[in-house]
Order: sequence, then C-alpha cells, then structure tokens
Amino acid sequence: MADITLTAAVRSNLGTLQNTATLIADTQERLSTGKKVNSALDNPNSFFTASSLNSRASDLSNLQDDIGQSVSTLEAADKGIEAIDKLLDAAKGKANQALQSEDAETRSKYAAEFNELRTQIEDIAKDSGYKGKNLLGGDGNDLLVKFNEDGSSKLNIGAVDYTDLDSEDAAFQLGKIGETVAEQDAVDNKASFDLGFVADVDSTKTVALAGLAPGDDTSKTFDSLTDFANGDTITLVKEDGSTVDFDINSTTVALDDFQTFLQTNVGASASVDVTGDGNLKISGLAEDVSFNFTSGTTTSGAGINGLEVKKSLVGETALSDLAAFSVGDQLTFKFGDGPATSLTVSATTDVDDLVAAIAGTDSDVTASIVDGKIEIDNASIDDQLTSEIDEGKELSFTFTGNGTGAEFADDSKNTIGADLGVIAGQGWGSDELIESSLDQVRQAQLDLRSQASTFGTNLSVVSNRQNFTADLINTLEVGAGKLTLADSNLEGANLAALNTQNQIATSTLSLATQAGQSVLQLIR
Repeated sequence: MADITLTAAVRSNLGTLQNTATLIADTQERLSTGKKVNSALDNPNSFFTASSLNSRASDLSNLQDDIGQSVSTLEAADKGIEAIDKLLDAAKGKANQALQSEDAETRSKYAAEFNELRTQIEDIAKDSGYKGKNLLGGDGNDLLVKFNEDGSSKLNIGAVDYTDLDSEDAAFQLGKIGETVAEQDAVDNKASFDLGFVADVDSTKTVALAGLAPGDDTSKTFDSLTDFANGDTITLVKEDGSTVDFDINSTTVALDDFQTFLQTNVGASASVDVTGDGNLKISGLAEDVSFNFTSGTTTSGAGINGLEVKKSLVGETALSDLAAFSVGDQLTFKFGDGPATSLTVSATTDVDDLVAAIAGTDSDVTASIVDGKIEIDNASIDDQLTSEIDEGKELSFTFTGNGTGAEFADDSKNTIGADLGVIAGQGWGSDELIESSLDQVRQAQLDLRSQASTFGTNLSVVSNRQNFTADLINTLEVGAGKLTLADSNLEGANLAALNTQNQIATSTLSLATQAGQSVLQLIR
C-alpha cells in the first residue's frame, strides 16, 4: 500500500519472495497437468501447432474405426469363400460318384444331393455380410474404404454375386441338375411323299422383261415395260387348243391383273411374281399352256411371246390324273391311339382333298405341297426344354388299290414319329452331362479362388493402412506432446530449488526488518 513505508532492502526481498511464489505456482501447475503449455498464453506457437496435430490425430482415429470395420467385412467375405470352396469340393465328389454309376436311380440321388449343396452355396453367400455389407451379395454391396481425412486416399472393393447361381450376373455359373434324363437334340419329324408326279423343270418359268428391276412388285403396269403398251394383247393357249385373250386396254393394267387372269383360266394356284433380281416368274399352273403376243402398236412382247409353261402339282390336280392313283384307291391314316380315317379316291378327289384328310387326323399334324410333293409334319417343336419325349404320338398310314400309291405305298415310310423337344443339360442321364457339371464346378472353383486372391489383396491393403494410420496417429500425438508436455523431473528439480529459494528469501526478509526493530529498542 502507498501509505506504508518499506525500506529498500525490505522491498527488494519482498519482490524476490513474490517472484519465487509465482514460479512455484507455475511449476506446480506443470507438474499437476503434465504440460508445460496449458494455454495460448504460455506459448501461442506451440499451443496452436499442438492443437492442429491433435485434431488430425483425432480425425484419423475416427477413420481408424471405419477401417477396422472394413477389415471385419473382408474377413466375413473370406470366411464365406472358404466355406463355399469346401461345398464345391463336395459337389465335385457327388458328380464323380454319379459318373462311376450307370444306375439312373443312383444318379438321380446324387443329383439331388448336388442340388442341395448348390442351395447351401447360395445360402452361405447370403449370410456372409457384416453390418449391412455383403461382399458376396452382388449389386449394392461394394465397399468404399477411406484412408485420410478428405477421402482422397481410398479403396473401392467390388462385391461379387454368389447368391443366385442361375443368374447371368452371378460371379460363376453352377446349373441345377434337373430330372435325370438322357440328353436329346431337337428332332422335327416330317416327311415328303411323291404322288407319282415329277415336277417338270418348265413348270416354273422366269423371264426377263425390259423395264422390270429389283425391288419392283406385281403392281407394275404393262405400259411401263419397254415391250408392252396400251392396245397390246397376250393370248393364252390351253392344253385343249382353246385360247383366251388378255387385253392391255389401259395404262392401269398391271401384273396383278395378269395373275388374276391366269387364276381364272388355269387354276387358283397360278402365280405371277417379280423375283429379287427383277425378272418375271410364272408358276402354279394346273395345265400346260403357251402364250402368243399381238401388238397394237410396234411393241414386241419380248419374253412373253412364244413362252411355254408346264403345269405344276397344285391343289386342284385330280389324284386320278396322277400316275400313282386310280379311282377306288384308299388311303388310311391313324394318329396315335386315335381312330383310323380313310380317303377313297374318286374322279373328283384332288390333291387338296388329300392334304385336308391328312391334316384332319389331328391338330398337331400339318400337310402342304412342297416342290411337287406332299410334306407331312407331325406336331411342332416349341423350343422349350422338355423331358416328355415319350409322350408324343406317331402318324401312320396304309395304301390299298389298283394304283401304285407311289411313296404312300412304301412300308419303310408309312410311319412318322412325334417331334422331340430339345433336352440340353437336364439331369445326369449321360456321362457327357455329368462331365459338363464337373466342368462347371472346376470353373467355379477357379473363379472363386481368383476372387479370394482379390479379397486377400484388398485385406492386405486395408490392414496395412490400418497399421499405418495407427502409427501416424501416434506420431502426431508424440509431436504434439513434444511441444506441450512438461519434463516432470525438471519441473520437480525446479520446485525443490524454488522452495529453497523461497525459504532463503523469507529469512532475508526477516533480517531486513530487524534494523527497524533495533530502532524500536532504542526508543524504549
């Protein structure tokens, strides 16, 4: 206080005592906290540098937790792969056992056990997740592992799909073994039968007409062709010598009209077409004909003038007109266990009647005229896998009569078997099918072990980064400690020295006050 007068010696000793007390307090704080920098006031540079280091160490410590969970996710997937590999070994064993047996029932038993192992593979894959991530579960299960604070250092671990081995997205394919049946290729049972009519090479005529070109069709008009014009006439000469005229009497008369003319006069199957290379084709005539051409101007009718076309086997052709059949002949058809149906040849029975009789035996039977023969197709193949190859029905027929019956009288051709649907990879009915399953298992194991290697590499990377991060956190914290931590030995020695110094200062202060006490004794 300003009103109290102290000697210089007392004030000097008092200041020393106060400074010593402050130093003792600071030293005691360092010993109690273990830090030599407890606030920015102690050392701003060291305090803020240490805070930055500790903050980064804290961020990395949080990432370390996520990295540790990623390690567990990889380990769960690895355990799943190990279990799946053992099941694939077991599946291979079942296939090899089936290969050593020729008994269908035994093979069927092994196939069922193979299927159960396959189901267990899928179930293990589904159960190999950890905390919502399953690296064996396919889409949506990719694992992203971040190694630093801003995510610039990271590893994306792609998931594979072992949960549905029938899917195209599966990491490997392993087909389920179906009903134990033999492998069967598709067989479309059909046959063609000669009717005693040999299609003459002239039964279809193709002629080049100037003005026709590829891409044209029968809507093309005659007057647009070089050798035809309005006013021309094409004369049809029939087998009996009679003639019928086709008049090109306007600019709208087209090839379509010529086809209608032929159908009216020489059979409904008559056809006029434009070929892909731009030529005119005439076919399907029910009798031999020829054509003459009369020009109304100066056209030549080239190609048509003098053309002869032989008849084709068509629906209207009478069976009795064919060399193989006579009136009174009989054809009998039987489909499977159904009732027999017969067709007796009369003077008016034609090819269409025969086609209808064959097709009428059952809805699974079709018949048509193809290249001068009747083609019979027993049922149809629907491109479906089926094992019901023994449930089809045969189509059989017999011929009796005075005619030869052509190929309908041929005993070697009087039965058409049912179509057989394709059976590919269904069951273990043949060694080839079992070998196919073994090939799938071997490939599955190769793919599985390759994936295990990939996951192993990923696990090595993540584990290495986990260890590195732990070391880095320790380095950061040690570095921060170097800036802020106190040396307890040094601070202890400082405190002992300060205590001694404090005692000396106290004694000195006491001596400094004794001079005043001597004056007091003189006054007394």
